[in-house]
Amino acid sequence: MIWVGGMIFYVIVVIPVIRNPELKDQKLRLLQLTATQFRKISYYIFVVFILSGTGLLIQKGYFEPSSIKELWTSNIGFMFIGKITLFSILFLSSLYHDFVTGPKTFTYQFTDTVRFERYRKTSSFFGRFNLLISVTIAVLGILASRGFSIF
Repeated sequence: MIWVGGMIFYVIVVIPVIRNPELKDQKLRLLQLTATQFRKISYYIFVVFILSGTGLLIQKGYFEPSSIKELWTSNIGFMFIGKITLFSILFLSSLYHDFVTGPKTFTYQFTDTVRFERYRKTSSFFGRFNLLISVTIAVLGILASRGFSIF
């Protein structure tokens, strides 16, 4: 929830605040600093996601030889596969957003307005895409923890 809440806070609080005309000269610097700070926290959270998800599967006995096939072919198993797939997409998308489009946006902000605008739009798209994927993962996790499957 820290991840999803942080992303929602960023979208509904930080972005509108930096669009304030009084911050015109500082808005890109504020965006860069807050994005860099959130990025640092995000990759720690990714590690927690991986460790806690794997730990829960082990604790529930899903990695025991007798139950592996049963889990991965059940409705809940399909939910886990969906979550793992979405998490992989989210992780790769975040890497691209955080280390390619985001930095290039700030690189071109003063030197090339066409590239700046292209990377800004791409970064914005990937930020929204990551939020959508994150919320979907959270919903699937809540459903799976209640024993409900959409499959």
